[in-house]
This record gives sequence, C-alpha cells and structure tokens, in this order.
Amino acid sequence: MEKYDVIIVGAGPAGSTAAYYTNNLKVLIIDKFDFPRDKACGGGFLNSHDWHLEFANFKKIEAKLQKYSTSSLRAYWNKMLVASFAPNHFFDQIKRAQFDHLLLLEALTKSNVSFQKFNLKKIKKYALENQSGFIISDGEKEIFAQNIVGADGAYSLVSKFLGNPPPSINDSGLCLEYDIVCEKKSLDVHLIGGFAREIGYSWIFPTLDGYYVGLGMVRKTRKPLKIYLDELLHWGVKKDFLPKNYQIRKIMGGTDPLRVPKKYCTENILLCGDAMGLVNGWSGEGIYYAMKSGKIAGKILSESLLDLEKRYRQKMRPLVRAVFATPYIPPRFLTVTFFSLLFHLSLIPLPFGIMQKIKGFVLSFATRRISLPKNSFYKPFWKL
Repeated sequence: MEKYDVIIVGAGPAGSTAAYYTNNLKVLIIDKFDFPRDKACGGGFLNSHDWHLEFANFKKIEAKLQKYSTSSLRAYWNKMLVASFAPNHFFDQIKRAQFDHLLLLEALTKSNVSFQKFNLKKIKKYALENQSGFIISDGEKEIFAQNIVGADGAYSLVSKFLGNPPPSINDSGLCLEYDIVCEKKSLDVHLIGGFAREIGYSWIFPTLDGYYVGLGMVRKTRKPLKIYLDELLHWGVKKDFLPKNYQIRKIMGGTDPLRVPKKYCTENILLCGDAMGLVNGWSGEGIYYAMKSGKIAGKILSESLLDLEKRYRQKMRPLVRAVFATPYIPPRFLTVTFFSLLFHLSLIPLPFGIMQKIKGFVLSFATRRISLPKNSFYKPFWKL
C-alpha cells in the first residue's frame, strides 16, 4: 500500500499552494480531474500586482500566465450606476484552467510532491505500522496517509468526513457564467449588485478575447439562473458594454461557500480554500484566500505534525476575520449591505469629492485596499 505523510485532496489553488509550501514531508496531491481543466470563475485577481510579495509560487509562474489587465471600474445597484473609479490597476483577468495548471506544475517541481488522478469516494481511520492515520479509497485503490488536507471545494468530502453539513442555499452562492468570444466593445469592469432585485453579484469582465458574463446569487432565486444570465447578457448589449455579435464559447456553473464550518481542522486534518468556506462575503473573492490558507496549511505541516489543530486555528483566525468580519453575520446580509450602502450613499447631497472618498472607503474595505503591504503597487480607492 502506498504511504504518505500528507495527502492533499484537490489540486486547485489551495491544494497546489499547500503542497508547494511543504518541506521534508512525502506529499501526494489527488484530484478527480486531469489538468488543465475548466473552472467556473470570474477570473478576476484583485490587487494581483502585489501577489508576488506573498506567494512564492505565484511569483514563479507570473511571467507564464496569460492575463488581461483591467483598470476602470463601474459599480451598479441593479441597473443604476452608483460608483466609478479609474485606478492604476484593478485586477488581472486570467483563465482558471491555465492558472490552476501552472500552480500544480510548480508544486510538482518539488521532489517531495507527486500527483495522481484519483476520484475519492471514502475516507476511514486506520493504523499502519504503528502510525495512526487514514486510508482513502476510490472504490478500487487504497492509499494511506498520516494527515489529510481538504482542498476539494464547496462540497468537500473531507469536510463531510469531519461531520460538517454541505453548504445550505442561504450560506452559499450559486454561480453561472458565459465565456463569450467577440471584439471588445468596452474595457470597463462592470460589477452589478442586486441584479433583477435578487441577492448577489453579477459581472461583465473583459478577457483576452472577449468577456466573462456571469452572476452569483445567494438563496433561492425567483427564476432559474440561466434566465437571469441571459437578461444580463442582453442588458450588456443594450447598454453598449458588449457588441451585438458574439459567440458563446461555453457556459460554466459552480457553488461558492460563504461560511466557515465549525470544524475545519483536527489533529490530522486541515481544511482550506472553498472546502473551508473561505470566500469574501463582501466581494465574492476566493482565489486569494484559497492560496493564503493553502500557504498556512503547508507551512504548519512542515513545522511540525504535533498540535496541528491548535496551531492551525491560531494562524487561521485573522484570515477568517478578514473574510467574514464575523462568522455570525449571514452571508446574504453582507452582500445586500455592501451594494445598498453604495446606492444610498449616491442619494446623499454631498459634494462630489467627499462622496467619492466615502465610496472609495467602502470599496477599499471590500477589495482589501484598507491595509496594503509596505511596497504595494496600489492605493486605497479614496486616495485616487
């Protein structure tokens, strides 16, 4: 039977980053998909010109990554423009298939890390050669590991093994997105809160060869998501944000968990990324937090395999607070509050300069520009 110190379930940004930051441990990454593979995601990397300051693996792949830099931002409440900014850089638009693949390849440059395509079906506690740990199975093959990192997404089997329920419809965002090919009509980033009076976000992001047009809604919607997505696409064409002639290359869907489960670690199991519910309730951003949590998991494991639960919880507390402000506020409340605040600020009769600074503070809070690194490329929005 194959034996590892750590098995990482899921080869996305959280899992690959966790593997990259492990040292002196025999590590296996498993995933049910071959890579590269598509992933439903807006593909926007907020503040990505700073990522090399935090993630050594990102720094190594950045030059290989195909990306499209965006600057101007237009925010709406339903279909009403409530704020616009032109920062020096807002985010890089990337293709998740390429990004995730490059991160996995970088992790595999380490001699202690390997990868297998493995469709996990079952986890059970087991003792092998006087070592306590776990056996994972795909129904045919079995592999032993002393420790497990669960980076297997919203409906994590590792999280389920810990006794956590799957994310409820009120604690997760259901996403649907078109990848369209066309000439770029507008280079603006359009973020729409409360589209069609539903709770959630919608977006129109320029890409290398077209746009991502998508939406993420919290709680059950009045109409199917596909209907709202088509309405958003037609609205973008009508407003001249998108050209009349376009080709839908693909449609993608997924789930974004918006709440950290009560049990996200034990003495032998650590959750990170979407499996831990680490998606920012204000902005919907998840990739940065996946990599941040993966880095913490990898370093914690490499330092010592003792007292994992205590040490991981201590390191993760600031990240949990950064994502949720407090885990006790319902995610749908955060989403509505953010864009409602921008909308109501627009109704207050204040001078334009003062209003821009207030809106800039709200947006800076939602996009991690309140506390920037010392050598940051960016400025808070209220200073633009």
